[in-house]
Amino acid sequence: MKAPYNTKQRSAVLSFFEDNAEGQFTIDELIEHLGETAPGKSTVYRLVKKLEEDGELRRFTREGTTKAVYQLAGANCCSEHLHIKCVDCGLLIHLDHEAQDELTKSTGFVIDDSLSMLYGVCADCARRRR
Repeated sequence: MKAPYNTKQRSAVLSFFEDNAEGQFTIDELIEHLGETAPGKSTVYRLVKKLEEDGELRRFTREGTTKAVYQLAGANCCSEHLHIKCVDCGLLIHLDHEAQDELTKSTGFVIDDSLSMLYGVCADCARRRR
């Protein structure tokens, strides 16, 4: 397999995702976080698409929208366990294997970890809602 062409822009985008491995970001959020160092929007779209094709990033759809969000994949990716995501603030919590094993034992379901996201409201957001 051919090694990816490593440009300054590609490195900046990939570094951002590596530094924020737990987060999921739209293209616009990525550009905003990169600030003045961000390449043009069309360049970011191409870079993110290529990083996804190369298996560096995973693409999701943000809950309740049609917006695509991206997250770091590979060794740092959290595809081997369930996730709980706050619909208010976007906090992503990884369920440990014990909790997942208990859920599997109690229901008899075989869970596909790569597709498993549970949505709810985190404790902080629940307090704010009161």
